[in-house]
Amino acid sequence: MFCLKAKPKISIIIVNWNSKSWLKICIDSIYRQTKNLSFEIIIIDNASSDGSSQMVREKFPKVILTTNKRNLGFAKANNQALKSAKGKYILLLNPDTVILDNALEKMVKFMDSQPDAGVVGPKLLNRDGTVQFSCRHFYNLRTILLRRTVLGKIFSNSNLLQYHLMSTCSHNEVREVDWVLGSCLIIRRKVLNWIGYLDEKYKMYFEDVDLCYRVKKVGYKVYYYPEAIITHYHQRESAQKFSKKTIWHIQSAIRFFNKYGWKF
Repeated sequence: MFCLKAKPKISIIIVNWNSKSWLKICIDSIYRQTKNLSFEIIIIDNASSDGSSQMVREKFPKVILTTNKRNLGFAKANNQALKSAKGKYILLLNPDTVILDNALEKMVKFMDSQPDAGVVGPKLLNRDGTVQFSCRHFYNLRTILLRRTVLGKIFSNSNLLQYHLMSTCSHNEVREVDWVLGSCLIIRRKVLNWIGYLDEKYKMYFEDVDLCYRVKKVGYKVYYYPEAIITHYHQRESAQKFSKKTIWHIQSAIRFFNKYGWKF
């Protein structure tokens, strides 16, 4: 008798660029910590030169792998995977993350129990075990200046900056927030189909801010869920070091404000 293969509960999308070692650790942690949840892993490799694609083929043959001939960027590569993702939920995950203590299963159970949740982000830990401020209030022009210029060092204890980063809030409580970092967030497929995929016009940064903003605009909520814990090994570039990424961040901020209105 012909039988259709059941769809996975969650599609895990990882965009990779020259992160072979971290990617292996990340995938290992998914399989190790996700035993009671049906899932598929979709990896989009953005023209890595470090053997990432070969490693995935050899070590993880069940992973769905697409190798791009050039780096398409974060948003476009994620959208590339979203077109084929089959899960009820979509997880966007950075390769420099490690899943801890059944975190993905906990996030899915929370989504199942919370029908108004459009997006959920876990508690992220830095490599030293400290809390990474992964849930935020939306930006305004002043917070951009504090985050991306030397003003952030001068006014490091600014109430405005603390408010934006939610640094004085308890990170052990479930709470509704404005947005969560795209390094690890889960979104309902039906909500994504409604609001559309990631905005590919952002050069870098703000894709996650934009996504959460649109989710909230259609009436769903964004939650920070600290029962699910994931280590994120990213280290933020110094705001005092002016670079191309600084320019891209500011350009993305301008695009966001042009789309949704300037806030001071």
